[in-house]
Amino acid sequence: MKETVTVILASDIHLCHIDWYGMQNERRVDKFFSDIRARYEQEPFDALLLLGDYSLDYWAWEIKGCFLNEGKSYSELFAIKLRQALGDLPIKISMIAGNHEQFGEEAWNRITGFSREDVYINGDTVFLLLDTFAGNLDPTEHSDGTYTGANVAKIKEYLQRYSEKRFVLCAHHFDPQRESEEFRRLLRDEERIICLFGGHVHRSCALPLGEEYGNKTLIYTGNYSYSAERPITRSMWGYREVVLSPTELSTRYVTPENRIVTDQGEILHRSGVRDEITLSLPPNQKPEVK
Repeated sequence: MKETVTVILASDIHLCHIDWYGMQNERRVDKFFSDIRARYEQEPFDALLLLGDYSLDYWAWEIKGCFLNEGKSYSELFAIKLRQALGDLPIKISMIAGNHEQFGEEAWNRITGFSREDVYINGDTVFLLLDTFAGNLDPTEHSDGTYTGANVAKIKEYLQRYSEKRFVLCAHHFDPQRESEEFRRLLRDEERIICLFGGHVHRSCALPLGEEYGNKTLIYTGNYSYSAERPITRSMWGYREVVLSPTELSTRYVTPENRIVTDQGEILHRSGVRDEITLSLPPNQKPEVK
């Protein structure tokens, strides 16, 4: 087994009809893929786990989502570009659905070739990719998705199945204010769950969840579309690296170099890293799953 496992997480890339920060839409998405490939060529990683919002296929605002309006899926185009750009790399690739991809499992698989949920296992660690927008799929009205929260039964099933492994929970979004008491209790009781990763908020930051959630940390994956922070360069276009050693999980947000346009004019946003976090791993054991 390798001494370390490296995973790249990304979300909220939004291939759609909108240009952000002076870069044409498809060129921006192609730049995302070239940045990921450059990262692999610099230092190979084991998996690319994409956590949703590749499009505005479903959207409840302004001109509405393109799927109900035009029958057009930008998620499909994104999946095609993904395979063209990175399909030859010997890595695991997942592409779970976000709140703007409200296709049912059959339609999502037909459009993208992926599942709405997934799991990635490497060594002692299970990355469980959950669908927290599983309600009201295949809607006939414009929608931004129906939040259903974490599927506790599925998490418990995998905890039982891989009873000597550690777990990282991933989803397009975890909303701590709307999750069930059963989920809170599971995180309090189950020390094998290391942390949570989510997208959706277009930020890179860490949110300590407190004692109610067993003092777990929710870590956000940033964006490659528009930043929800000010200044926007604080969570500029990027992706999150996750490195697991036998004793710790370390993660950081990586922002490749980009030339962008803001209200203040053109800015050369140089490559960098931020939000570096290190978490100690619990010992491997075989606990009772409650």
